[in-house]
Amino acid sequence: MYKFSLRRKGKIILDVGSILLGFLVAHLLKYDLTWSDELQKDHHGVYIMFFLLVYLLLNLQNKSWRYTSIVEISQIIFTNIMAGILMLGTFIQLGQSISVSMLVFTTLICTLFQLFNRYVLRVMRYVETMNKVKGDGELALVIGAGEAGESIAKESRKNPNFKYDILGFLDDNPKRHGVILHGYRVLGGRNNIPNILEKYRVKTVIIAIPSATGEVIKELRNYFVDTDIKIKVLPAMESLLDGRSTVNQLRDVKIEDLLGRKEVSINNENLDKLIEGKTVFVTGGAGSIGSELGRQIAKHNPKRLVAIDVNENDIYFLELELKRRYSNLNFVSEICNVRERDKVEWLFDKYRPELVFHAAAHKHVPLMEHNPEEAIKNNIMGTKNVADAAEKYESERFVLVSTDKAVNPTNIMGATKRACEIVIQEKAKNSKTKYMAVRFGNVLGSNGSVIPIFKKLIEEGKNLTLTHKDITRYFMTIPEAAQLVIEAGYLGRGGEVFILDMGEPIKIIDLAKNLIELADADVGIDIVGLRPGEKLYEELLYDVNAAIKTENRKIFISKLKEEAVDVENYLKVLKREVVDPDVDIIKGIMKEFVSTYAEPSHHFEEKKAPVREKLREAQVEEEIVAVKGKVALA
Repeated sequence: MYKFSLRRKGKIILDVGSILLGFLVAHLLKYDLTWSDELQKDHHGVYIMFFLLVYLLLNLQNKSWRYTSIVEISQIIFTNIMAGILMLGTFIQLGQSISVSMLVFTTLICTLFQLFNRYVLRVMRYVETMNKVKGDGELALVIGAGEAGESIAKESRKNPNFKYDILGFLDDNPKRHGVILHGYRVLGGRNNIPNILEKYRVKTVIIAIPSATGEVIKELRNYFVDTDIKIKVLPAMESLLDGRSTVNQLRDVKIEDLLGRKEVSINNENLDKLIEGKTVFVTGGAGSIGSELGRQIAKHNPKRLVAIDVNENDIYFLELELKRRYSNLNFVSEICNVRERDKVEWLFDKYRPELVFHAAAHKHVPLMEHNPEEAIKNNIMGTKNVADAAEKYESERFVLVSTDKAVNPTNIMGATKRACEIVIQEKAKNSKTKYMAVRFGNVLGSNGSVIPIFKKLIEEGKNLTLTHKDITRYFMTIPEAAQLVIEAGYLGRGGEVFILDMGEPIKIIDLAKNLIELADADVGIDIVGLRPGEKLYEELLYDVNAAIKTENRKIFISKLKEEAVDVENYLKVLKREVVDPDVDIIKGIMKEFVSTYAEPSHHFEEKKAPVREKLREAQVEEEIVAVKGKVALA
């Protein structure tokens, strides 16, 4: 049986007392403040009975009075109206007379008394909090008087642990100038910053503009370059709506904030349709992209989310994080190397996923140049294993996470990723499973990417190393890359290679300078020369003349030439060669497999003959096996 705590009992007693007082006051007002025997005939007990029925059904006894919102106010009004309607219906059903006007008046008075109780508690809470605020925090100026700024002002009034004393707001919207938000005035626009810094000893500036572009943040930072003022920013608004304290979400300016990228628009309805109620596999689920895919998928109510990776530590921490953030999420971690075909098939047989996001891959260009056999085993063979299992166990969709390095590749890593695209495009021709690939460039902050490396060098007080002063790269944040990959998975009809609009390419030297400035570090930049297989710039081929538009303006479909490739034959030869690898032979086979693969400079011509001989040997062997099969059947 449900037990009511003393606090809950007190709430019910106060609300019932409000009803009794409401009936009394309503009748005294009706009879000119004199006692009347008519009070005994109105059966206030019937009203209380129906009130409590609706009250308990709506679980109002568990709602906090100190934080009463418009929702709780609406519920109280609804409860009293329903009690009045049920009481009226009962009297009519029993054939008893009742004054409708008096019932309406009484219901109104009862509701007002109940709301007054909650108002008193809110005032007490406010006074209590204000008494706790010492007023000795850091003097802070908030830039942005919109929804995010308002949430900061609100929390400063109710959170005794709020460590800032807000001076006021700045906002470029002239309609907001002079407006008071929770006791704090909007002091003008950003052009008023010099005057404010001259008059007040501001210690912290809070940028409360979640949609601010990199250019806006850069402009704002310029006002405080020669000061000791700390700059804090708020994350996106969706993060502010999850119930967490805004003060705990304030953070320092990151390099991602300075990129100047426009906000990516995602159709959440599409993502809901794709994911809700489905079992979803994410291979490479502990990596930078795979783990973010998991975070984004978890928001859309999958039936089950299975993250697959060989990295036990990172996948363990991902599991802890997701189960903490999404208590109702059915999340499963599986340790598996995608090279292991039997284990991959066993997992598909066990869970029968409808959706597969394949993010497992080796990605570091210099390492793969020295270890091409590992790139082939993990990237190509691993993709083939997962793609075959998706078809065998009738997955609805298979999305390959590819890379811009697959475009006219100049290194073995890019060539293997293009080979992965060819593998799934071949499977898409004759399969019920819809196969597709998504290409994008570098993601900010991913494991082993340029920014973590630069940050590590800054921490060590060493100069940043740059391969070329003019080198450029496309960059995207990890969350937006993951969101676009998922939406591309919804848009795909089978066989497409999607390309994400990465915006404008960024010069790495500018990135390095921004990081040094953010860290206020006394380090320089050393130019060390291009590495083997490295491009000065990268291609995405998403020019409108070379790609097909989709309903999302950030997602395009690449127009690729059909390549007549004997995929199975190449895979058979590669599988042999990785056992006792010869780097030149492997790269030669890959150049035959991927026609667009061309190293910047390489002595491949002398290797063409042995490469083609190995391919021919595989074809002859396959023909012999086919003939033997026909003879056996005869």
